This record gives sequence, C-alpha cells and structure tokens, in this order.
Amino acid sequence: MAEEFAEIVYLCPKCLQGQEAAGPCPNDGTQLIECEPGSRDDPARRPIIDNEGRVLTRAPRWWLNVTVREIMSFVDKKKRG
Repeated sequence: MAEEFAEIVYLCPKCLQGQEAAGPCPNDGTQLIECEPGSRDDPARRPIIDNEGRVLTRAPRWWLNVTVREIMSFVDKKKRG
C-alpha cells in the first residue's frame, strides 16, 4: 500500500506540531507556517549536501526555504556561480 503525502502541511515553528489547516497552533498559539514538502522523491525533501557529499544541514530544503528564506537565497546564488 502506497503512503499518501499531503501536498501542503501546516507546522508550528516553535513545537513543530503539524496540522491540516492554517491558523494558530493548538499547543502554544503561534501562527502555523504553510509548507510544501513535496513528493517522496522530491529533492527538496533532502538536506543540503556539498559537492563532497557532506551533509550541511539536518533539516530538509523545503523547511529551510520556509524558515530561513534569506539564507537559502544566498546558498542558491553561491551554488549557481
């Protein structure tokens, strides 16, 4: 049986509790962040890895794009040249 993945999930940036709809976190009231983790094979589900194969982050790229967008823009520009 294939697992079903939601296209969009809503996560609390404090406690990482997931919800099915936008709004405040039921645990701490923080506004949930809308995230698109992608399909099982989506490269955005992997951490950032350098050219030598060293893992640079523990978090997947989709989470970094949502939470530290400015840093990810810098990383992407550096990779392009």
